Amino acid sequence: METFYQLFGYVAALCAGIMILTVFFKILGALSHSRRGLEIVKMKGFVREGKLVHIHLSGGKSLLGVRFVGFTERNSIKAGFPFELSNMVVLENTNGTRVFIRADSVKMIEEVEAAAQ
Repeated sequence: METFYQLFGYVAALCAGIMILTVFFKILGALSHSRRGLEIVKMKGFVREGKLVHIHLSGGKSLLGVRFVGFTERNSIKAGFPFELSNMVVLENTNGTRVFIRADSVKMIEEVEAAAQ
């Protein structure tokens, strides 16, 4: 019976340690995600730097001569950002203004000649 209590003590200590570490890392992850709201994820190697692209949308419209910047990513529900705007393609016009398009409406991305530097 003494062996059972010794073994149970080690197992209980191990389980308690795992549970405490799990709670600690969950709280740490929640704190780090709550500080970041919406961020733009850049895709290296997807479209070459400095290249202009034509974006063909599923509705038949096209955006010609824009730069592909990346995608928006929603990191936290507490960010206060609407869910419908979380998965968007970020584009930039030649004059520097940004355009956000829903990712599911993009039908094709066509890479064209490099922009004039």
